[in-house]
Amino acid sequence: MSNPIAAALVEAWESGNPVSPTPIADMATAEDIAAEVLQSLGVLPCGLRLTESGLTGPMLESRFMTTGAVLVSAILRHGRIAPALVGVLAEDLADGAPVFSRLHPALDISSTRWRDGAATPADATADLASLGHVVLGKGKAAPPPSACALLAGDARTRATAADAEALLQRAAQAAREMGGLPAGAVLVVVLDGRAAPADHGDWAASWTGLGRAAVRIATQE
Repeated sequence: MSNPIAAALVEAWESGNPVSPTPIADMATAEDIAAEVLQSLGVLPCGLRLTESGLTGPMLESRFMTTGAVLVSAILRHGRIAPALVGVLAEDLADGAPVFSRLHPALDISSTRWRDGAATPADATADLASLGHVVLGKGKAAPPPSACALLAGDARTRATAADAEALLQRAAQAAREMGGLPAGAVLVVVLDGRAAPADHGDWAASWTGLGRAAVRIATQE
């Protein structure tokens, strides 16, 4: 492996031991490091994950969980939880609007391999855009929803406007720029502007007209 930062991140992905802060020159360097990390891990992405703030990275099938899952907080270094939406492509991604066979309500639970967290967007990008886990609710054929809420415990939180369609369009364009995606691949969009620290307890994302995804974050198994 040619890049020592990539080598350290790969070790962190495999061992769970964090990486000490290391300056990354720019976003282009970060993207090269991410590509090297992915190749060294020997996994093929199942799609693309994009955050509302603009981070883009691969989605890995092994990082999906089903609604009702339990995650142990110890594996969520600097974890943050946010509403997300997952679209499964019905056909190869072309120049027009993406066509989805179904949409899933989801929760994105980010994590980092950096000991002190990602200090810059480049740090996050090199670490596969701080990919942690994505919890999937039941999918269905439906138009992109227009409102969602992040629910913590028994709190009653009203759904507020969310332009899911625009986010999915952004993700589709990012995927095109990276070479496209085939039918069956996924686009994951994350409303990280609504993220909260992934504290212990029950969490859910509720999308108006689509459904919800839920997870419990526990102190131990």
